[in-house]
Amino acid sequence: MPAAERPARGIARARGGPWLIPHWTALILALFGLGLIPWAVYLFVTLPPDYTANHWWLAWGGFDVALIAVLLLTALAVARRSAYAEMAATVAGTLLVCDVWFDVLTSRGTADLTQAILGAVFVELPLAALCFWMASNLVRAIETVRPFLRAAGFTVRDHRLVPPESATDDQADPSARMPGAADHAGGT
Repeated sequence: MPAAERPARGIARARGGPWLIPHWTALILALFGLGLIPWAVYLFVTLPPDYTANHWWLAWGGFDVALIAVLLLTALAVARRSAYAEMAATVAGTLLVCDVWFDVLTSRGTADLTQAILGAVFVELPLAALCFWMASNLVRAIETVRPFLRAAGFTVRDHRLVPPESATDDQADPSARMPGAADHAGGT
């Protein structure tokens, strides 16, 4: 079997089977995460409690444009039943939670804070929960189907699901898909 047609290799997961992402990526993410701990402590200790920011309008407007784009791309991915729907929904949910965080923490005065909290409780957090629920369901569906596809001989090549050789042979010959077609073909 050519290298491109072999199942994806990697370290075995707890549930069994190969990972599609190299195992060393977890180490890199963990190292960066741990490395940020001293930086976060430094920021908490040294940053002033009040700060005037340059380009405030651009920061918030740009973030909202990105949020709009991700929500629309998520809607498109879900409508098209794209393989990217899970990723888009995860990004959309994450951006919504970030928006809540900064809306609430940067609010000035009671009216702004009330508006930020109401928007968070009734719009942004429920929408984020919906996005995370969609992503979770898509992942669960893939995990449920994966063992059956693997048992049927499907592999992953160039990030695409490749049917087993026998399935592509059956697709080439329409009579192979019809039950009993072989019995009628030769007059037997």
